[in-house]
Amino acid sequence: MSTADTTPPTEESSTDHPTPPAQSSGAPAARPRPRRRHVTLWVAVVVVVVASVGAYGAYHYLSAPKGCSTNSHCLVVWTYSSFFGSGAYPNASRVALIDNFQNATGSTVQLTYVSTGDLVSDLKLAKPGTMPDVIVGLDELTAPQADASGFLIPYSSPALTGVPSSLVGQIAPDHTVTPYEWGYLGVDYNVSFDAANGNGLSQGDFFQNVAGSPTLAKQFLFSDPLLGDITGEEFLAWEVEYYQNVLHKNWTTFFSAVAPYVHPAADWSTGFSEFSAGQYASFVSYTTDEAYNIYFGYGTWMNSTVAQHAGTSYGWKTIYGAGLVKGTHAQSLGEKFIDYLLSPTVQSQIPVNEWEYPAVASTTLPSAYDWSFPPSQISALNDDTTPIQSSYQLGYWTSELQNIIA
Repeated sequence: MSTADTTPPTEESSTDHPTPPAQSSGAPAARPRPRRRHVTLWVAVVVVVVASVGAYGAYHYLSAPKGCSTNSHCLVVWTYSSFFGSGAYPNASRVALIDNFQNATGSTVQLTYVSTGDLVSDLKLAKPGTMPDVIVGLDELTAPQADASGFLIPYSSPALTGVPSSLVGQIAPDHTVTPYEWGYLGVDYNVSFDAANGNGLSQGDFFQNVAGSPTLAKQFLFSDPLLGDITGEEFLAWEVEYYQNVLHKNWTTFFSAVAPYVHPAADWSTGFSEFSAGQYASFVSYTTDEAYNIYFGYGTWMNSTVAQHAGTSYGWKTIYGAGLVKGTHAQSLGEKFIDYLLSPTVQSQIPVNEWEYPAVASTTLPSAYDWSFPPSQISALNDDTTPIQSSYQLGYWTSELQNIIA
């Protein structure tokens, strides 16, 4: 079955993202991340957020026959707007991914990009009869929320035999969400700036180095966790777990120290754009960003690192997964779709379309990934907590952070 080669008309389209400094404007962009919207009170920053929670916003990338929600041969899939949209040919990659599944199963897939916020919020806002069969893109912080709200059906894919058990345990030990990709948060930094400032970003504990240096703090950019950007929330989790379990210090000391100097980005896409344009010398992003730069010929002007203390590197593992939604009329087909996400066909394309590590450990990585900070050398701070604990604590952490900067 043929599908239309169409890009969703949203502000987070993969073609909207600016390229790194002094590079060609024609290359594809890194993936925008889902975000929730709140109000921030960072010093010298005023953000007004106007949201209409009564409207259900979505863009239908692939059309499907009327009545798909009651047809066992028709699958409704919700995902983020840039799903498989960060490769050299994003539209073609998405079409091929869906076409391959449709042809193999004799089914029809309705792929819908949700746009009212994060995926869990969209599930909560959905009207009766508009729920998906499968939701793709829940992460280690939002998966427990979807599970706790009773939206998901446990499913243990036979393809999980190739997936490290740690990935499953760090996103959904009860198998309500199946991981298909993962990565580590990292601090991207301008190599020249770092060398000129004592290597305070690349060597040792960047958290304490930034907290102790106004020069570094003014050039340190991260997505605002108080605006609900998922990368910002993951950064907050990284900082809290690192301070509490590694440094054995009060986690609020870092944000108290940097609050007078930092102006967080509203979302990851904005922050990456500002960092790439040279407005900031460092940015909290992903350790695969250097691989992305090398792959597309952007050069070696930047690098990425994680927190280092007493000879050990510490990072926060980001995990994306897919789940079956309770009440689906196409559960068997939905299970096949989740299996498909773990197939060699999909897994082999994740590194250069999603810029994450494939969940199936045996998948071959492109040589550009040799430039990334080796994940085998990173101690995952997720191991010091559980998905449900981090998800529940997130509200407390953001409340404390709001008090710090108010």
